[in-house]
Amino acid sequence: MPPRLLTLSVALLLTATSHAEMPKDAAVLLQRAGNTDDDRERQTVLGRLAALGSLNETQRKETAALAEFARKWNESGLKFYGASMRGKPYRALGDYDFGVAADSPLRPLCELYRGRMLAWNLIENSNVRTNPKEAKWFKDEAVASFRRVAGAFPKNTVARMYLGEALPWGTIPAKVEGAPEWATLQREQLERMAEIIRWWITHRQRENGEFGGGWGDDCEMWRWWSSVLLGFEDPQIVAAQLKFSRAAVTRPHLKGGFNTEITDVEHAAEDTTDNLVPLMVLEPDNEKWTKWGLRLGDFMRDVWTGRNERDQVQFKSFYFSATEAAPQPHRAYDVLADVGALHPALLAWQKTGDEKLGAQICAWLDTWVDATARAENGKPAGILPASLHWPSGAANGADGWWQPVKPGGYMHSYYIWPSVITELTDALMLAHVMTGKESYLAPLRSMAAIRLKYLKNPTKGVLKPGTEPWCADQLAPRRNANSNTGGLVKTLARFKALTGTTEFDELLTLEGAEFVIRTDAEGRKELGTALRESLGALRVNFPGFTSEVRSTDRCMRFVQFLVQDYAFDEYKGVMQPKHELLYRMATGDKNAPRFPQMAVRWLTPPKDIAALVTEASTTEFKAELFHFGKNSREVQAELRQLKPGDYKASLMVEGKPVDLASATVKIEKGRFTRLPFSLPSQKLATLVVESATK
Repeated sequence: MPPRLLTLSVALLLTATSHAEMPKDAAVLLQRAGNTDDDRERQTVLGRLAALGSLNETQRKETAALAEFARKWNESGLKFYGASMRGKPYRALGDYDFGVAADSPLRPLCELYRGRMLAWNLIENSNVRTNPKEAKWFKDEAVASFRRVAGAFPKNTVARMYLGEALPWGTIPAKVEGAPEWATLQREQLERMAEIIRWWITHRQRENGEFGGGWGDDCEMWRWWSSVLLGFEDPQIVAAQLKFSRAAVTRPHLKGGFNTEITDVEHAAEDTTDNLVPLMVLEPDNEKWTKWGLRLGDFMRDVWTGRNERDQVQFKSFYFSATEAAPQPHRAYDVLADVGALHPALLAWQKTGDEKLGAQICAWLDTWVDATARAENGKPAGILPASLHWPSGAANGADGWWQPVKPGGYMHSYYIWPSVITELTDALMLAHVMTGKESYLAPLRSMAAIRLKYLKNPTKGVLKPGTEPWCADQLAPRRNANSNTGGLVKTLARFKALTGTTEFDELLTLEGAEFVIRTDAEGRKELGTALRESLGALRVNFPGFTSEVRSTDRCMRFVQFLVQDYAFDEYKGVMQPKHELLYRMATGDKNAPRFPQMAVRWLTPPKDIAALVTEASTTEFKAELFHFGKNSREVQAELRQLKPGDYKASLMVEGKPVDLASATVKIEKGRFTRLPFSLPSQKLATLVVESATK
């Protein structure tokens, strides 16, 4: 046979046999690698498989390639595969090259990784998730991959979890006689949240503090830790957060006090805001963090803001750094989310009363108050705009007043109105409390009136974006993935808690007890419903909160993937654990922890205990507590919101007064006071702190 024909024959023979069935010993190992739910074991088994002498050359190369991918999956950054996708269309991820042919016996194992990569890209990427075509493609392709895995490896429970099979985990505590329903439901969730957090600390936290998702994503994890981290005192969890945040703020690009890289405010500010805020809460006496918060006012004055053509102070762009505001015209907007860069400054102002910083913040908020009152470019009067154009100061956007970013643009769904509106309304509320000026309440009052009118007489049919009825609908408290959007009621609840006002009570009652914790019979009923719903989500799919997560800023979002109608951000599809509700119950805060207004921090571990703050004003504090342990428990309440003065404390147990070691409480300016007391075993207790002159 001529040499050329011989070479061709050999090539054809190799093609025909390279993807033949694996030898028996290899097939056994492949099944073991595919059926295990332990990725470390899978890596080990693939290594053994690649070393088998019974494999042909093609099988050996493919197995080695897949074993190397498995190693990176376990040992590299959680999204290491994203590096090869930069600059490519989103769907290119579906064609990721594992070094394994489509007809290889190893291909079903590749599908396990492919499905997870697609699923977590869908969960994380809002541009994918909110695009009907892209969202459907990613979901359908991921499901197809997991079905192939389930078919080839029927014992793989992780693949079945992605296909909708709920995987129960943990222990349901025994019922304790006399425990209120809210306490029983909260106690179990606090303990489950703590277990999830400890998993991350034990299995993911590195020596330098990171958790594997990159500093920019890892820094957001504390937000869902907040019920346990901020509400209580767990030494291991507090130490892990301090380790991370202390390391994060010492990185070179923050040496000057803020990010040296220009990017949009959500990402420019997260390295400071999402580290300084937990540091300021956990180490309130460390003046370093307070001074850093005050220094942000210098960036605001010297770099980020200027006077517009109306002679008003506003941000010149929503893309900025420590030294520059982006000059591009399509980025020349002051957006609602710019307040995110100022959260540490707001806390520092609140603590110190610094007049210089307060004047800067108020001058900027005055601009937003004025713009709210105007009807402009289709924006209804009385509605906070999504953005203010620089330098004109007009309420306008890139595509309608409600869209600072054109549809399909970077972070479009984050900045579209109402965006993080409650973060700005919280700043307005704080400005009123700090200065006493009624003008800062005007946007709250006008939007509350618009929302209340809509609830009483809702507009039927499709609502046109940008119109008053559409705005009123969007102001609803959101039960979806974007927990900071909408929800004007959260700011109103904060305002009521701080001042005792009854001005917004009608609206607060209508919005539901999940968002405004009420202690009347109907309010407790609604609270119980919300807690049961939350616990139902938290009792299943532990891997979805831990080992399966590839985006650490989405640890509580696995449930989004499971929706059946592709409405990934809607309430009917997003029954995520309500970690913010747990935080609000325990601390007395009324909104998200990113700008915390906590009435209390319980200096005791989050185990065998439940706490419900029912009064959290600047002059009075009240909370219900239940200790599930069999012996009494020593607790300290760190009071954080009472204004300076003399107070008296009392503890009622099942309606009867109990003597306190210290019944007098003195609150000093700028410091938090700790109140020690003994909590009885398995009895409902009510702690009250009120003015000594009352």
